[in-house]
Amino acid sequence: MKCVYQAGEGLEAHMVAGLLEQVGIAAQVRGDLLQGGVGELPAAGLASVWVDDEDVCRARDVIAEYEQQQSQDSLLPGRAVEKASGAGAFRSGLILGVVLGLVLGLLAGHVRAESPPRSLVGSVAHIPGLANLDQSGPFIELLRAMDDVLPAVSVKIRVSPFIRSIHDASTGVADFHMPMIRNPALDLPSLPWRYVERPMGEVCMVLYSSARQRLTGQQAISGAQQGGLRLATLRANLDLFALPLEGVTELRQGLALVARGRLDGFIGAQEETDNMLRSSGLENIHRSLFRCYDDVLIVPKGAAGDRTAALLEEALDALEAQGRLAPLHGRVHQPYQDWQPY
Repeated sequence: MKCVYQAGEGLEAHMVAGLLEQVGIAAQVRGDLLQGGVGELPAAGLASVWVDDEDVCRARDVIAEYEQQQSQDSLLPGRAVEKASGAGAFRSGLILGVVLGLVLGLLAGHVRAESPPRSLVGSVAHIPGLANLDQSGPFIELLRAMDDVLPAVSVKIRVSPFIRSIHDASTGVADFHMPMIRNPALDLPSLPWRYVERPMGEVCMVLYSSARQRLTGQQAISGAQQGGLRLATLRANLDLFALPLEGVTELRQGLALVARGRLDGFIGAQEETDNMLRSSGLENIHRSLFRCYDDVLIVPKGAAGDRTAALLEEALDALEAQGRLAPLHGRVHQPYQDWQPY
């Protein structure tokens, strides 16, 4: 493989890789996880995009064309590798929202001198069937129920691509993001966001491998750590596993790569990945439980994020007291279901 792009930060690298994969070029992001460990040193250039040797020329053409088209709307600096001079910096229009002002006011019965925000922007990752662009689906219904039990707080819902939704919650464009799995092995100090401690429920991550070369979760972990297996997950989930995983843009793409033998395994959340597996008609895929995690929300680090987290936990506690939390979350995620498509 060869490097075709060095990015200003990890988010930019993932977006370039996603652009390449949209035109059929398999791309891999490297170095983005190193940015959290550089301390006060400049982090630019650590994250890079790599493609197979035979795709290098086409990848550079795609990046150059996109840079020229976006030359009037720069967001993040970066540069393509070994390109002709004069190519513009990578341009992106990722952030469409703005930071909403926090409206201060006393909640009924609240005795703290510093009041929580009355208006919250909730960013929900676009997951077809669970959180749709028209703001329908079980995750949207759960968030609306949380809004209902806190009458003094108004939640504005936005549905965005997974990576952007996390980015917005990390930078304060949104007050929180959902959903996210809580990985106890994750190095949280290096991340710009934190988990809301109170989980919504559990989500089971499933390992999808070839029916001819079936893998268990432990086999996959050992093989990936030793470098003998190629495993992937959604790009938005790369930071959540302490494993050397490749990132793909869509669930369908991950399953297809496993079916064609390009990947040894793909790790995805059970419900959304199973829905894609059924609709794809693939029958040479084997399912096995990888691990179940807490299904949580995330907020930006800092005082504002702490206040938002307290409100979200209050809403989840209220739903549980009313007996509504488990049924609402149960429409999203169920315990592991042992079945095979073949």
